[in-house]
Amino acid sequence: MSGWKRKMARKQMKSGQGLMKRMSREHQDVLQNIEFALVSTWRHRDDVDDRACHAAIESALMGGQPPDGAVSALSERLLAIRDARSDVAERLWQDGLRVVAGSIRTHSQCRPGELSYLSFVAHYIPA
Repeated sequence: MSGWKRKMARKQMKSGQGLMKRMSREHQDVLQNIEFALVSTWRHRDDVDDRACHAAIESALMGGQPPDGAVSALSERLLAIRDARSDVAERLWQDGLRVVAGSIRTHSQCRPGELSYLSFVAHYIPA
């Protein structure tokens, strides 16, 4: 990797960490809303895993149509929470989705059936 590419990678990593810190400090409620949508869907559906959670968030970020099944159910729940939080600016919601997506990638390899992220975050979400 060239020096320029390394510098850009470090800058992107720092900006992602900065976003995570800012969101955790100033907008924890938004992150909790997103995490609640994921965990509550997981608690009611056996087919939800870390990979489906990540796919649903990516779908929400890109504005695409999710496939049927777990990803669709997660996407619908995220949309319902988003509608309930109309007081939150779209940019802030998107930032929250990016932070949670990063958390999923940190805690999971997103293999089919893997529940590392969901098991981790479920401790912070009331049943």
